[in-house]
Amino acid sequence: MASSEESNKEFAQRLDELFKTCTKPDGSEYSYEEVQNGTGKAVTAAYIWRLRTGKATNPGLGVIRALSRFFGVSPSYFVREDPAKAQAMARSQANVDLAARFEDDAVKDIALRASELDEAGKQALLSMIEYILQTKK
Repeated sequence: MASSEESNKEFAQRLDELFKTCTKPDGSEYSYEEVQNGTGKAVTAAYIWRLRTGKATNPGLGVIRALSRFFGVSPSYFVREDPAKAQAMARSQANVDLAARFEDDAVKDIALRASELDEAGKQALLSMIEYILQTKK
């Protein structure tokens, strides 16, 4: 059985893996504030940072559930014994989530048209999308 210190390190590694694999549509990582807001403020940005860096230990079940919902993984992701399987599971879930986003025909059309843009055009489109999303809040 893993020691408490090893378990805390594994939790931090798994949370870090989620940040790296379950990214925003533009491929960038979610900020701690975005995760905080995405959990309905069930977890503060500062606490998420502390968990990810291993400075905070032993998160409660409510925190694990909130983070699991946000990243689209089962709470068991955080307590699985095999880190390699847990990482593969996170990547797999990220692919499933991405595929689900492309079920919307309008999203597919936007993505297909965006693929024809040069890098500057893609960045301009991303800026427009971010602006629209911010004004909806």
